[in-house]
Amino acid sequence: MKPLLPVEDIQKRLKKYLIDTGNLWKLIPQDAKLLFIKTPEQIQSGMSNKVYFLDILFEVMNREIRKSVVLRIYPEKHDPLKPQREFSKLGRLQGAPIPTPKPYVLETKPDILGYPFSIIERIPGETLEKAIKRYTPDDFKKFIPSFAQYLVNLHNYRFKNYGVETPKGIIKEEIPYDRFILHDINRSLNFLSKAGYFVDPLAKWFMSFKKQLKLDRFSLLHGDPQPRNIMVHGAKITGLIDWEYSRLGDPALDAGWTLFFFSLYPELNNFRHDFYNNYITKVKLPEISNRIFFYEVYTASRMMAFAVSARDYSTEKFKESGVFLSKIQEAFFKYEERIRNITMNGRF
Repeated sequence: MKPLLPVEDIQKRLKKYLIDTGNLWKLIPQDAKLLFIKTPEQIQSGMSNKVYFLDILFEVMNREIRKSVVLRIYPEKHDPLKPQREFSKLGRLQGAPIPTPKPYVLETKPDILGYPFSIIERIPGETLEKAIKRYTPDDFKKFIPSFAQYLVNLHNYRFKNYGVETPKGIIKEEIPYDRFILHDINRSLNFLSKAGYFVDPLAKWFMSFKKQLKLDRFSLLHGDPQPRNIMVHGAKITGLIDWEYSRLGDPALDAGWTLFFFSLYPELNNFRHDFYNNYITKVKLPEISNRIFFYEVYTASRMMAFAVSARDYSTEKFKESGVFLSKIQEAFFKYEERIRNITMNGRF
């Protein structure tokens, strides 16, 4: 991967691009006078995309206004549809009863900044990952039930304008859900097996859930509800970011994903049961409890494959997120041990 441009070059190229293409007027009023585009500030968010805060200063009727947006650069080339997919999903989510960033500008050509990029609305607040370092017990008591309710509201929203993104457009009729999930699991386990890990007990345990994955009710999922993607102001949730993995699916997936990532943060790990109890009592879906743990282990396996891939094939990525990826590996082995004990005792 070629290195990213210095932020000063990004600033200069982006300003020229926005003015030359007229995309500037998607960000500020057409009767406004552009004063300044500040140097982008890179933030820690996501392990694939590079994310920056970008402030634009402009004047309207002698009044100076600042607009803060998010610049997302997509340096990885193995998934060329990724920028379009996320941008399109954000567009279709507008009008939903959940706060999601507005998409403003998408540029798929690498000529401007070296890689495709998008500019989207900045959700106010800070990430939960940063906020929890200052949380008091009262803050956690407010946040945990409100986040459980947030996911319940998302999962109860009957959103029909969704599907799978392809080069030919959106496909509404997806492959059977059980096949989709099991294929994703097999891909992760096959990768771990080739890397030298013994995953047969996991594979056997996952397959025992095949019938439970034949669902007749699907919900809109965020797909990656982890502390880096949850925006808060104090203990109040202001929205979710990074909707790249959102799709129609089993609501238990978001809950299991949340519980796995809570286990990576000492501040949140003590509240896993509180979150689970709040969610399970509010969502009121039959037989969801078993599937939530299934998706915890699913998330552990998928993230373990990602961590091993970064360790073995992406030195730069592992250097940037090595501590976090090490936590993923530690958590995976704890889940793997639990499943090994379950399969040995025949309790599945």
